[in-house]
Amino acid sequence: MSSITSRQRAIRNLLTQISPMSPVAMPPSEGIGNATAEAVTAVCQVPEQASSVRDGYALRAEDIKRAGALQPVRLEIKQAIQAESRNPIPLKPGDAARVLTGGPVPEGADSVLAEEDVEVDGSVIVIRTPVRKGWFVRAAGGEIDAGAVIAPQGRIISPQAAAVMTRTRTGHIMVHPKPTARLIALGSELIDPKIHDDPNRFPADNLVLQRGLFESSGAVVTEATVVPDDKNRLISILSQATQPELIVTTGGTGRSERDFARTGALESGFSILFEEVDIRPGRHVFAAIRDNTLLFGLPGPPAAGHACFHALILPVIRRLRGLPDQIEPIMARFTQGISARPGSEWFVQCTLTMHGSQLIATPLAGKEVPPMVGLSQANGLAILQSGEAILPGDEAEIVTTLF
Repeated sequence: MSSITSRQRAIRNLLTQISPMSPVAMPPSEGIGNATAEAVTAVCQVPEQASSVRDGYALRAEDIKRAGALQPVRLEIKQAIQAESRNPIPLKPGDAARVLTGGPVPEGADSVLAEEDVEVDGSVIVIRTPVRKGWFVRAAGGEIDAGAVIAPQGRIISPQAAAVMTRTRTGHIMVHPKPTARLIALGSELIDPKIHDDPNRFPADNLVLQRGLFESSGAVVTEATVVPDDKNRLISILSQATQPELIVTTGGTGRSERDFARTGALESGFSILFEEVDIRPGRHVFAAIRDNTLLFGLPGPPAAGHACFHALILPVIRRLRGLPDQIEPIMARFTQGISARPGSEWFVQCTLTMHGSQLIATPLAGKEVPPMVGLSQANGLAILQSGEAILPGDEAEIVTTLF
């Protein structure tokens, strides 16, 4: 008789076995999607010096403060400045400089007049309206100061954050690499999921499901294979010296003579962490460890694998990636009532949508929603305790890979 553990205890057991992946250095452009191992700050301010935000003419506001329709001010154009210009000549009182968008504003100038607001007369501009200091000028550091935090520790690097890091001249950043995973679908009745025309076997849909879940959660699937009901073949694969951080088998977790996922793991040198977890669907899930590799044995039904991934594997991936543990539960308001049968913690498939700032969940359960239809439409799972009843408008905890 196997012992059954709670989901919370199983997660604690798993997380005590692992640490975030060791940090590595890489350019920001290659770090997109990875989590920062330390805070990333701006190396330099942007812009490095005051710059123009319009095509126009840099000048001193003081020089044109008395400009008017009947008393225009004339300033001589002394230089032309482009975006790539560096160290322009300082501007003297009574002078102006032609400047293009992004070009540095020369020392002595404090304003820029847009070209459509001046008249050009040869090498002279004619101004009929005064401006205030700072007009069309982006101050040095006006976009970001040197030392400003671009991404705190434990934050996934977005494309926009990587762009800001690059612009602030950040050469390399320290990130946690993404964990790698190997997926194995057990069953002689299965075939590679790309093959659809074998009438005697079924495409291994679990490989497609788990690959998508792993990759949407930031892990890298290095291999996904079908293994027939041959324990020696499984042992040969699991006994390989080099393994990824995570291995998942699907199927073979029951107690029949053809269910050898547990014994195969044990005979390959893995130690069982827990035998079963008190969740439905997915009760027969187990986990094992060898060296730095965690192995999850998931039941064969895809809905069970879907629940087990969210219940147990997702927190592990977050820890390996160097992300904060999910402390506060994500809550959603339900559009329909739903109840859980007594005896276990239940994971109910649902669709999640945002209505304003409120997360809304619609359960995909009951006789009117066939299991595979529900699975195809679900983008989250609601967690219901044994015997719990949820009424329309009530809130319940959900798990999802959406955020």
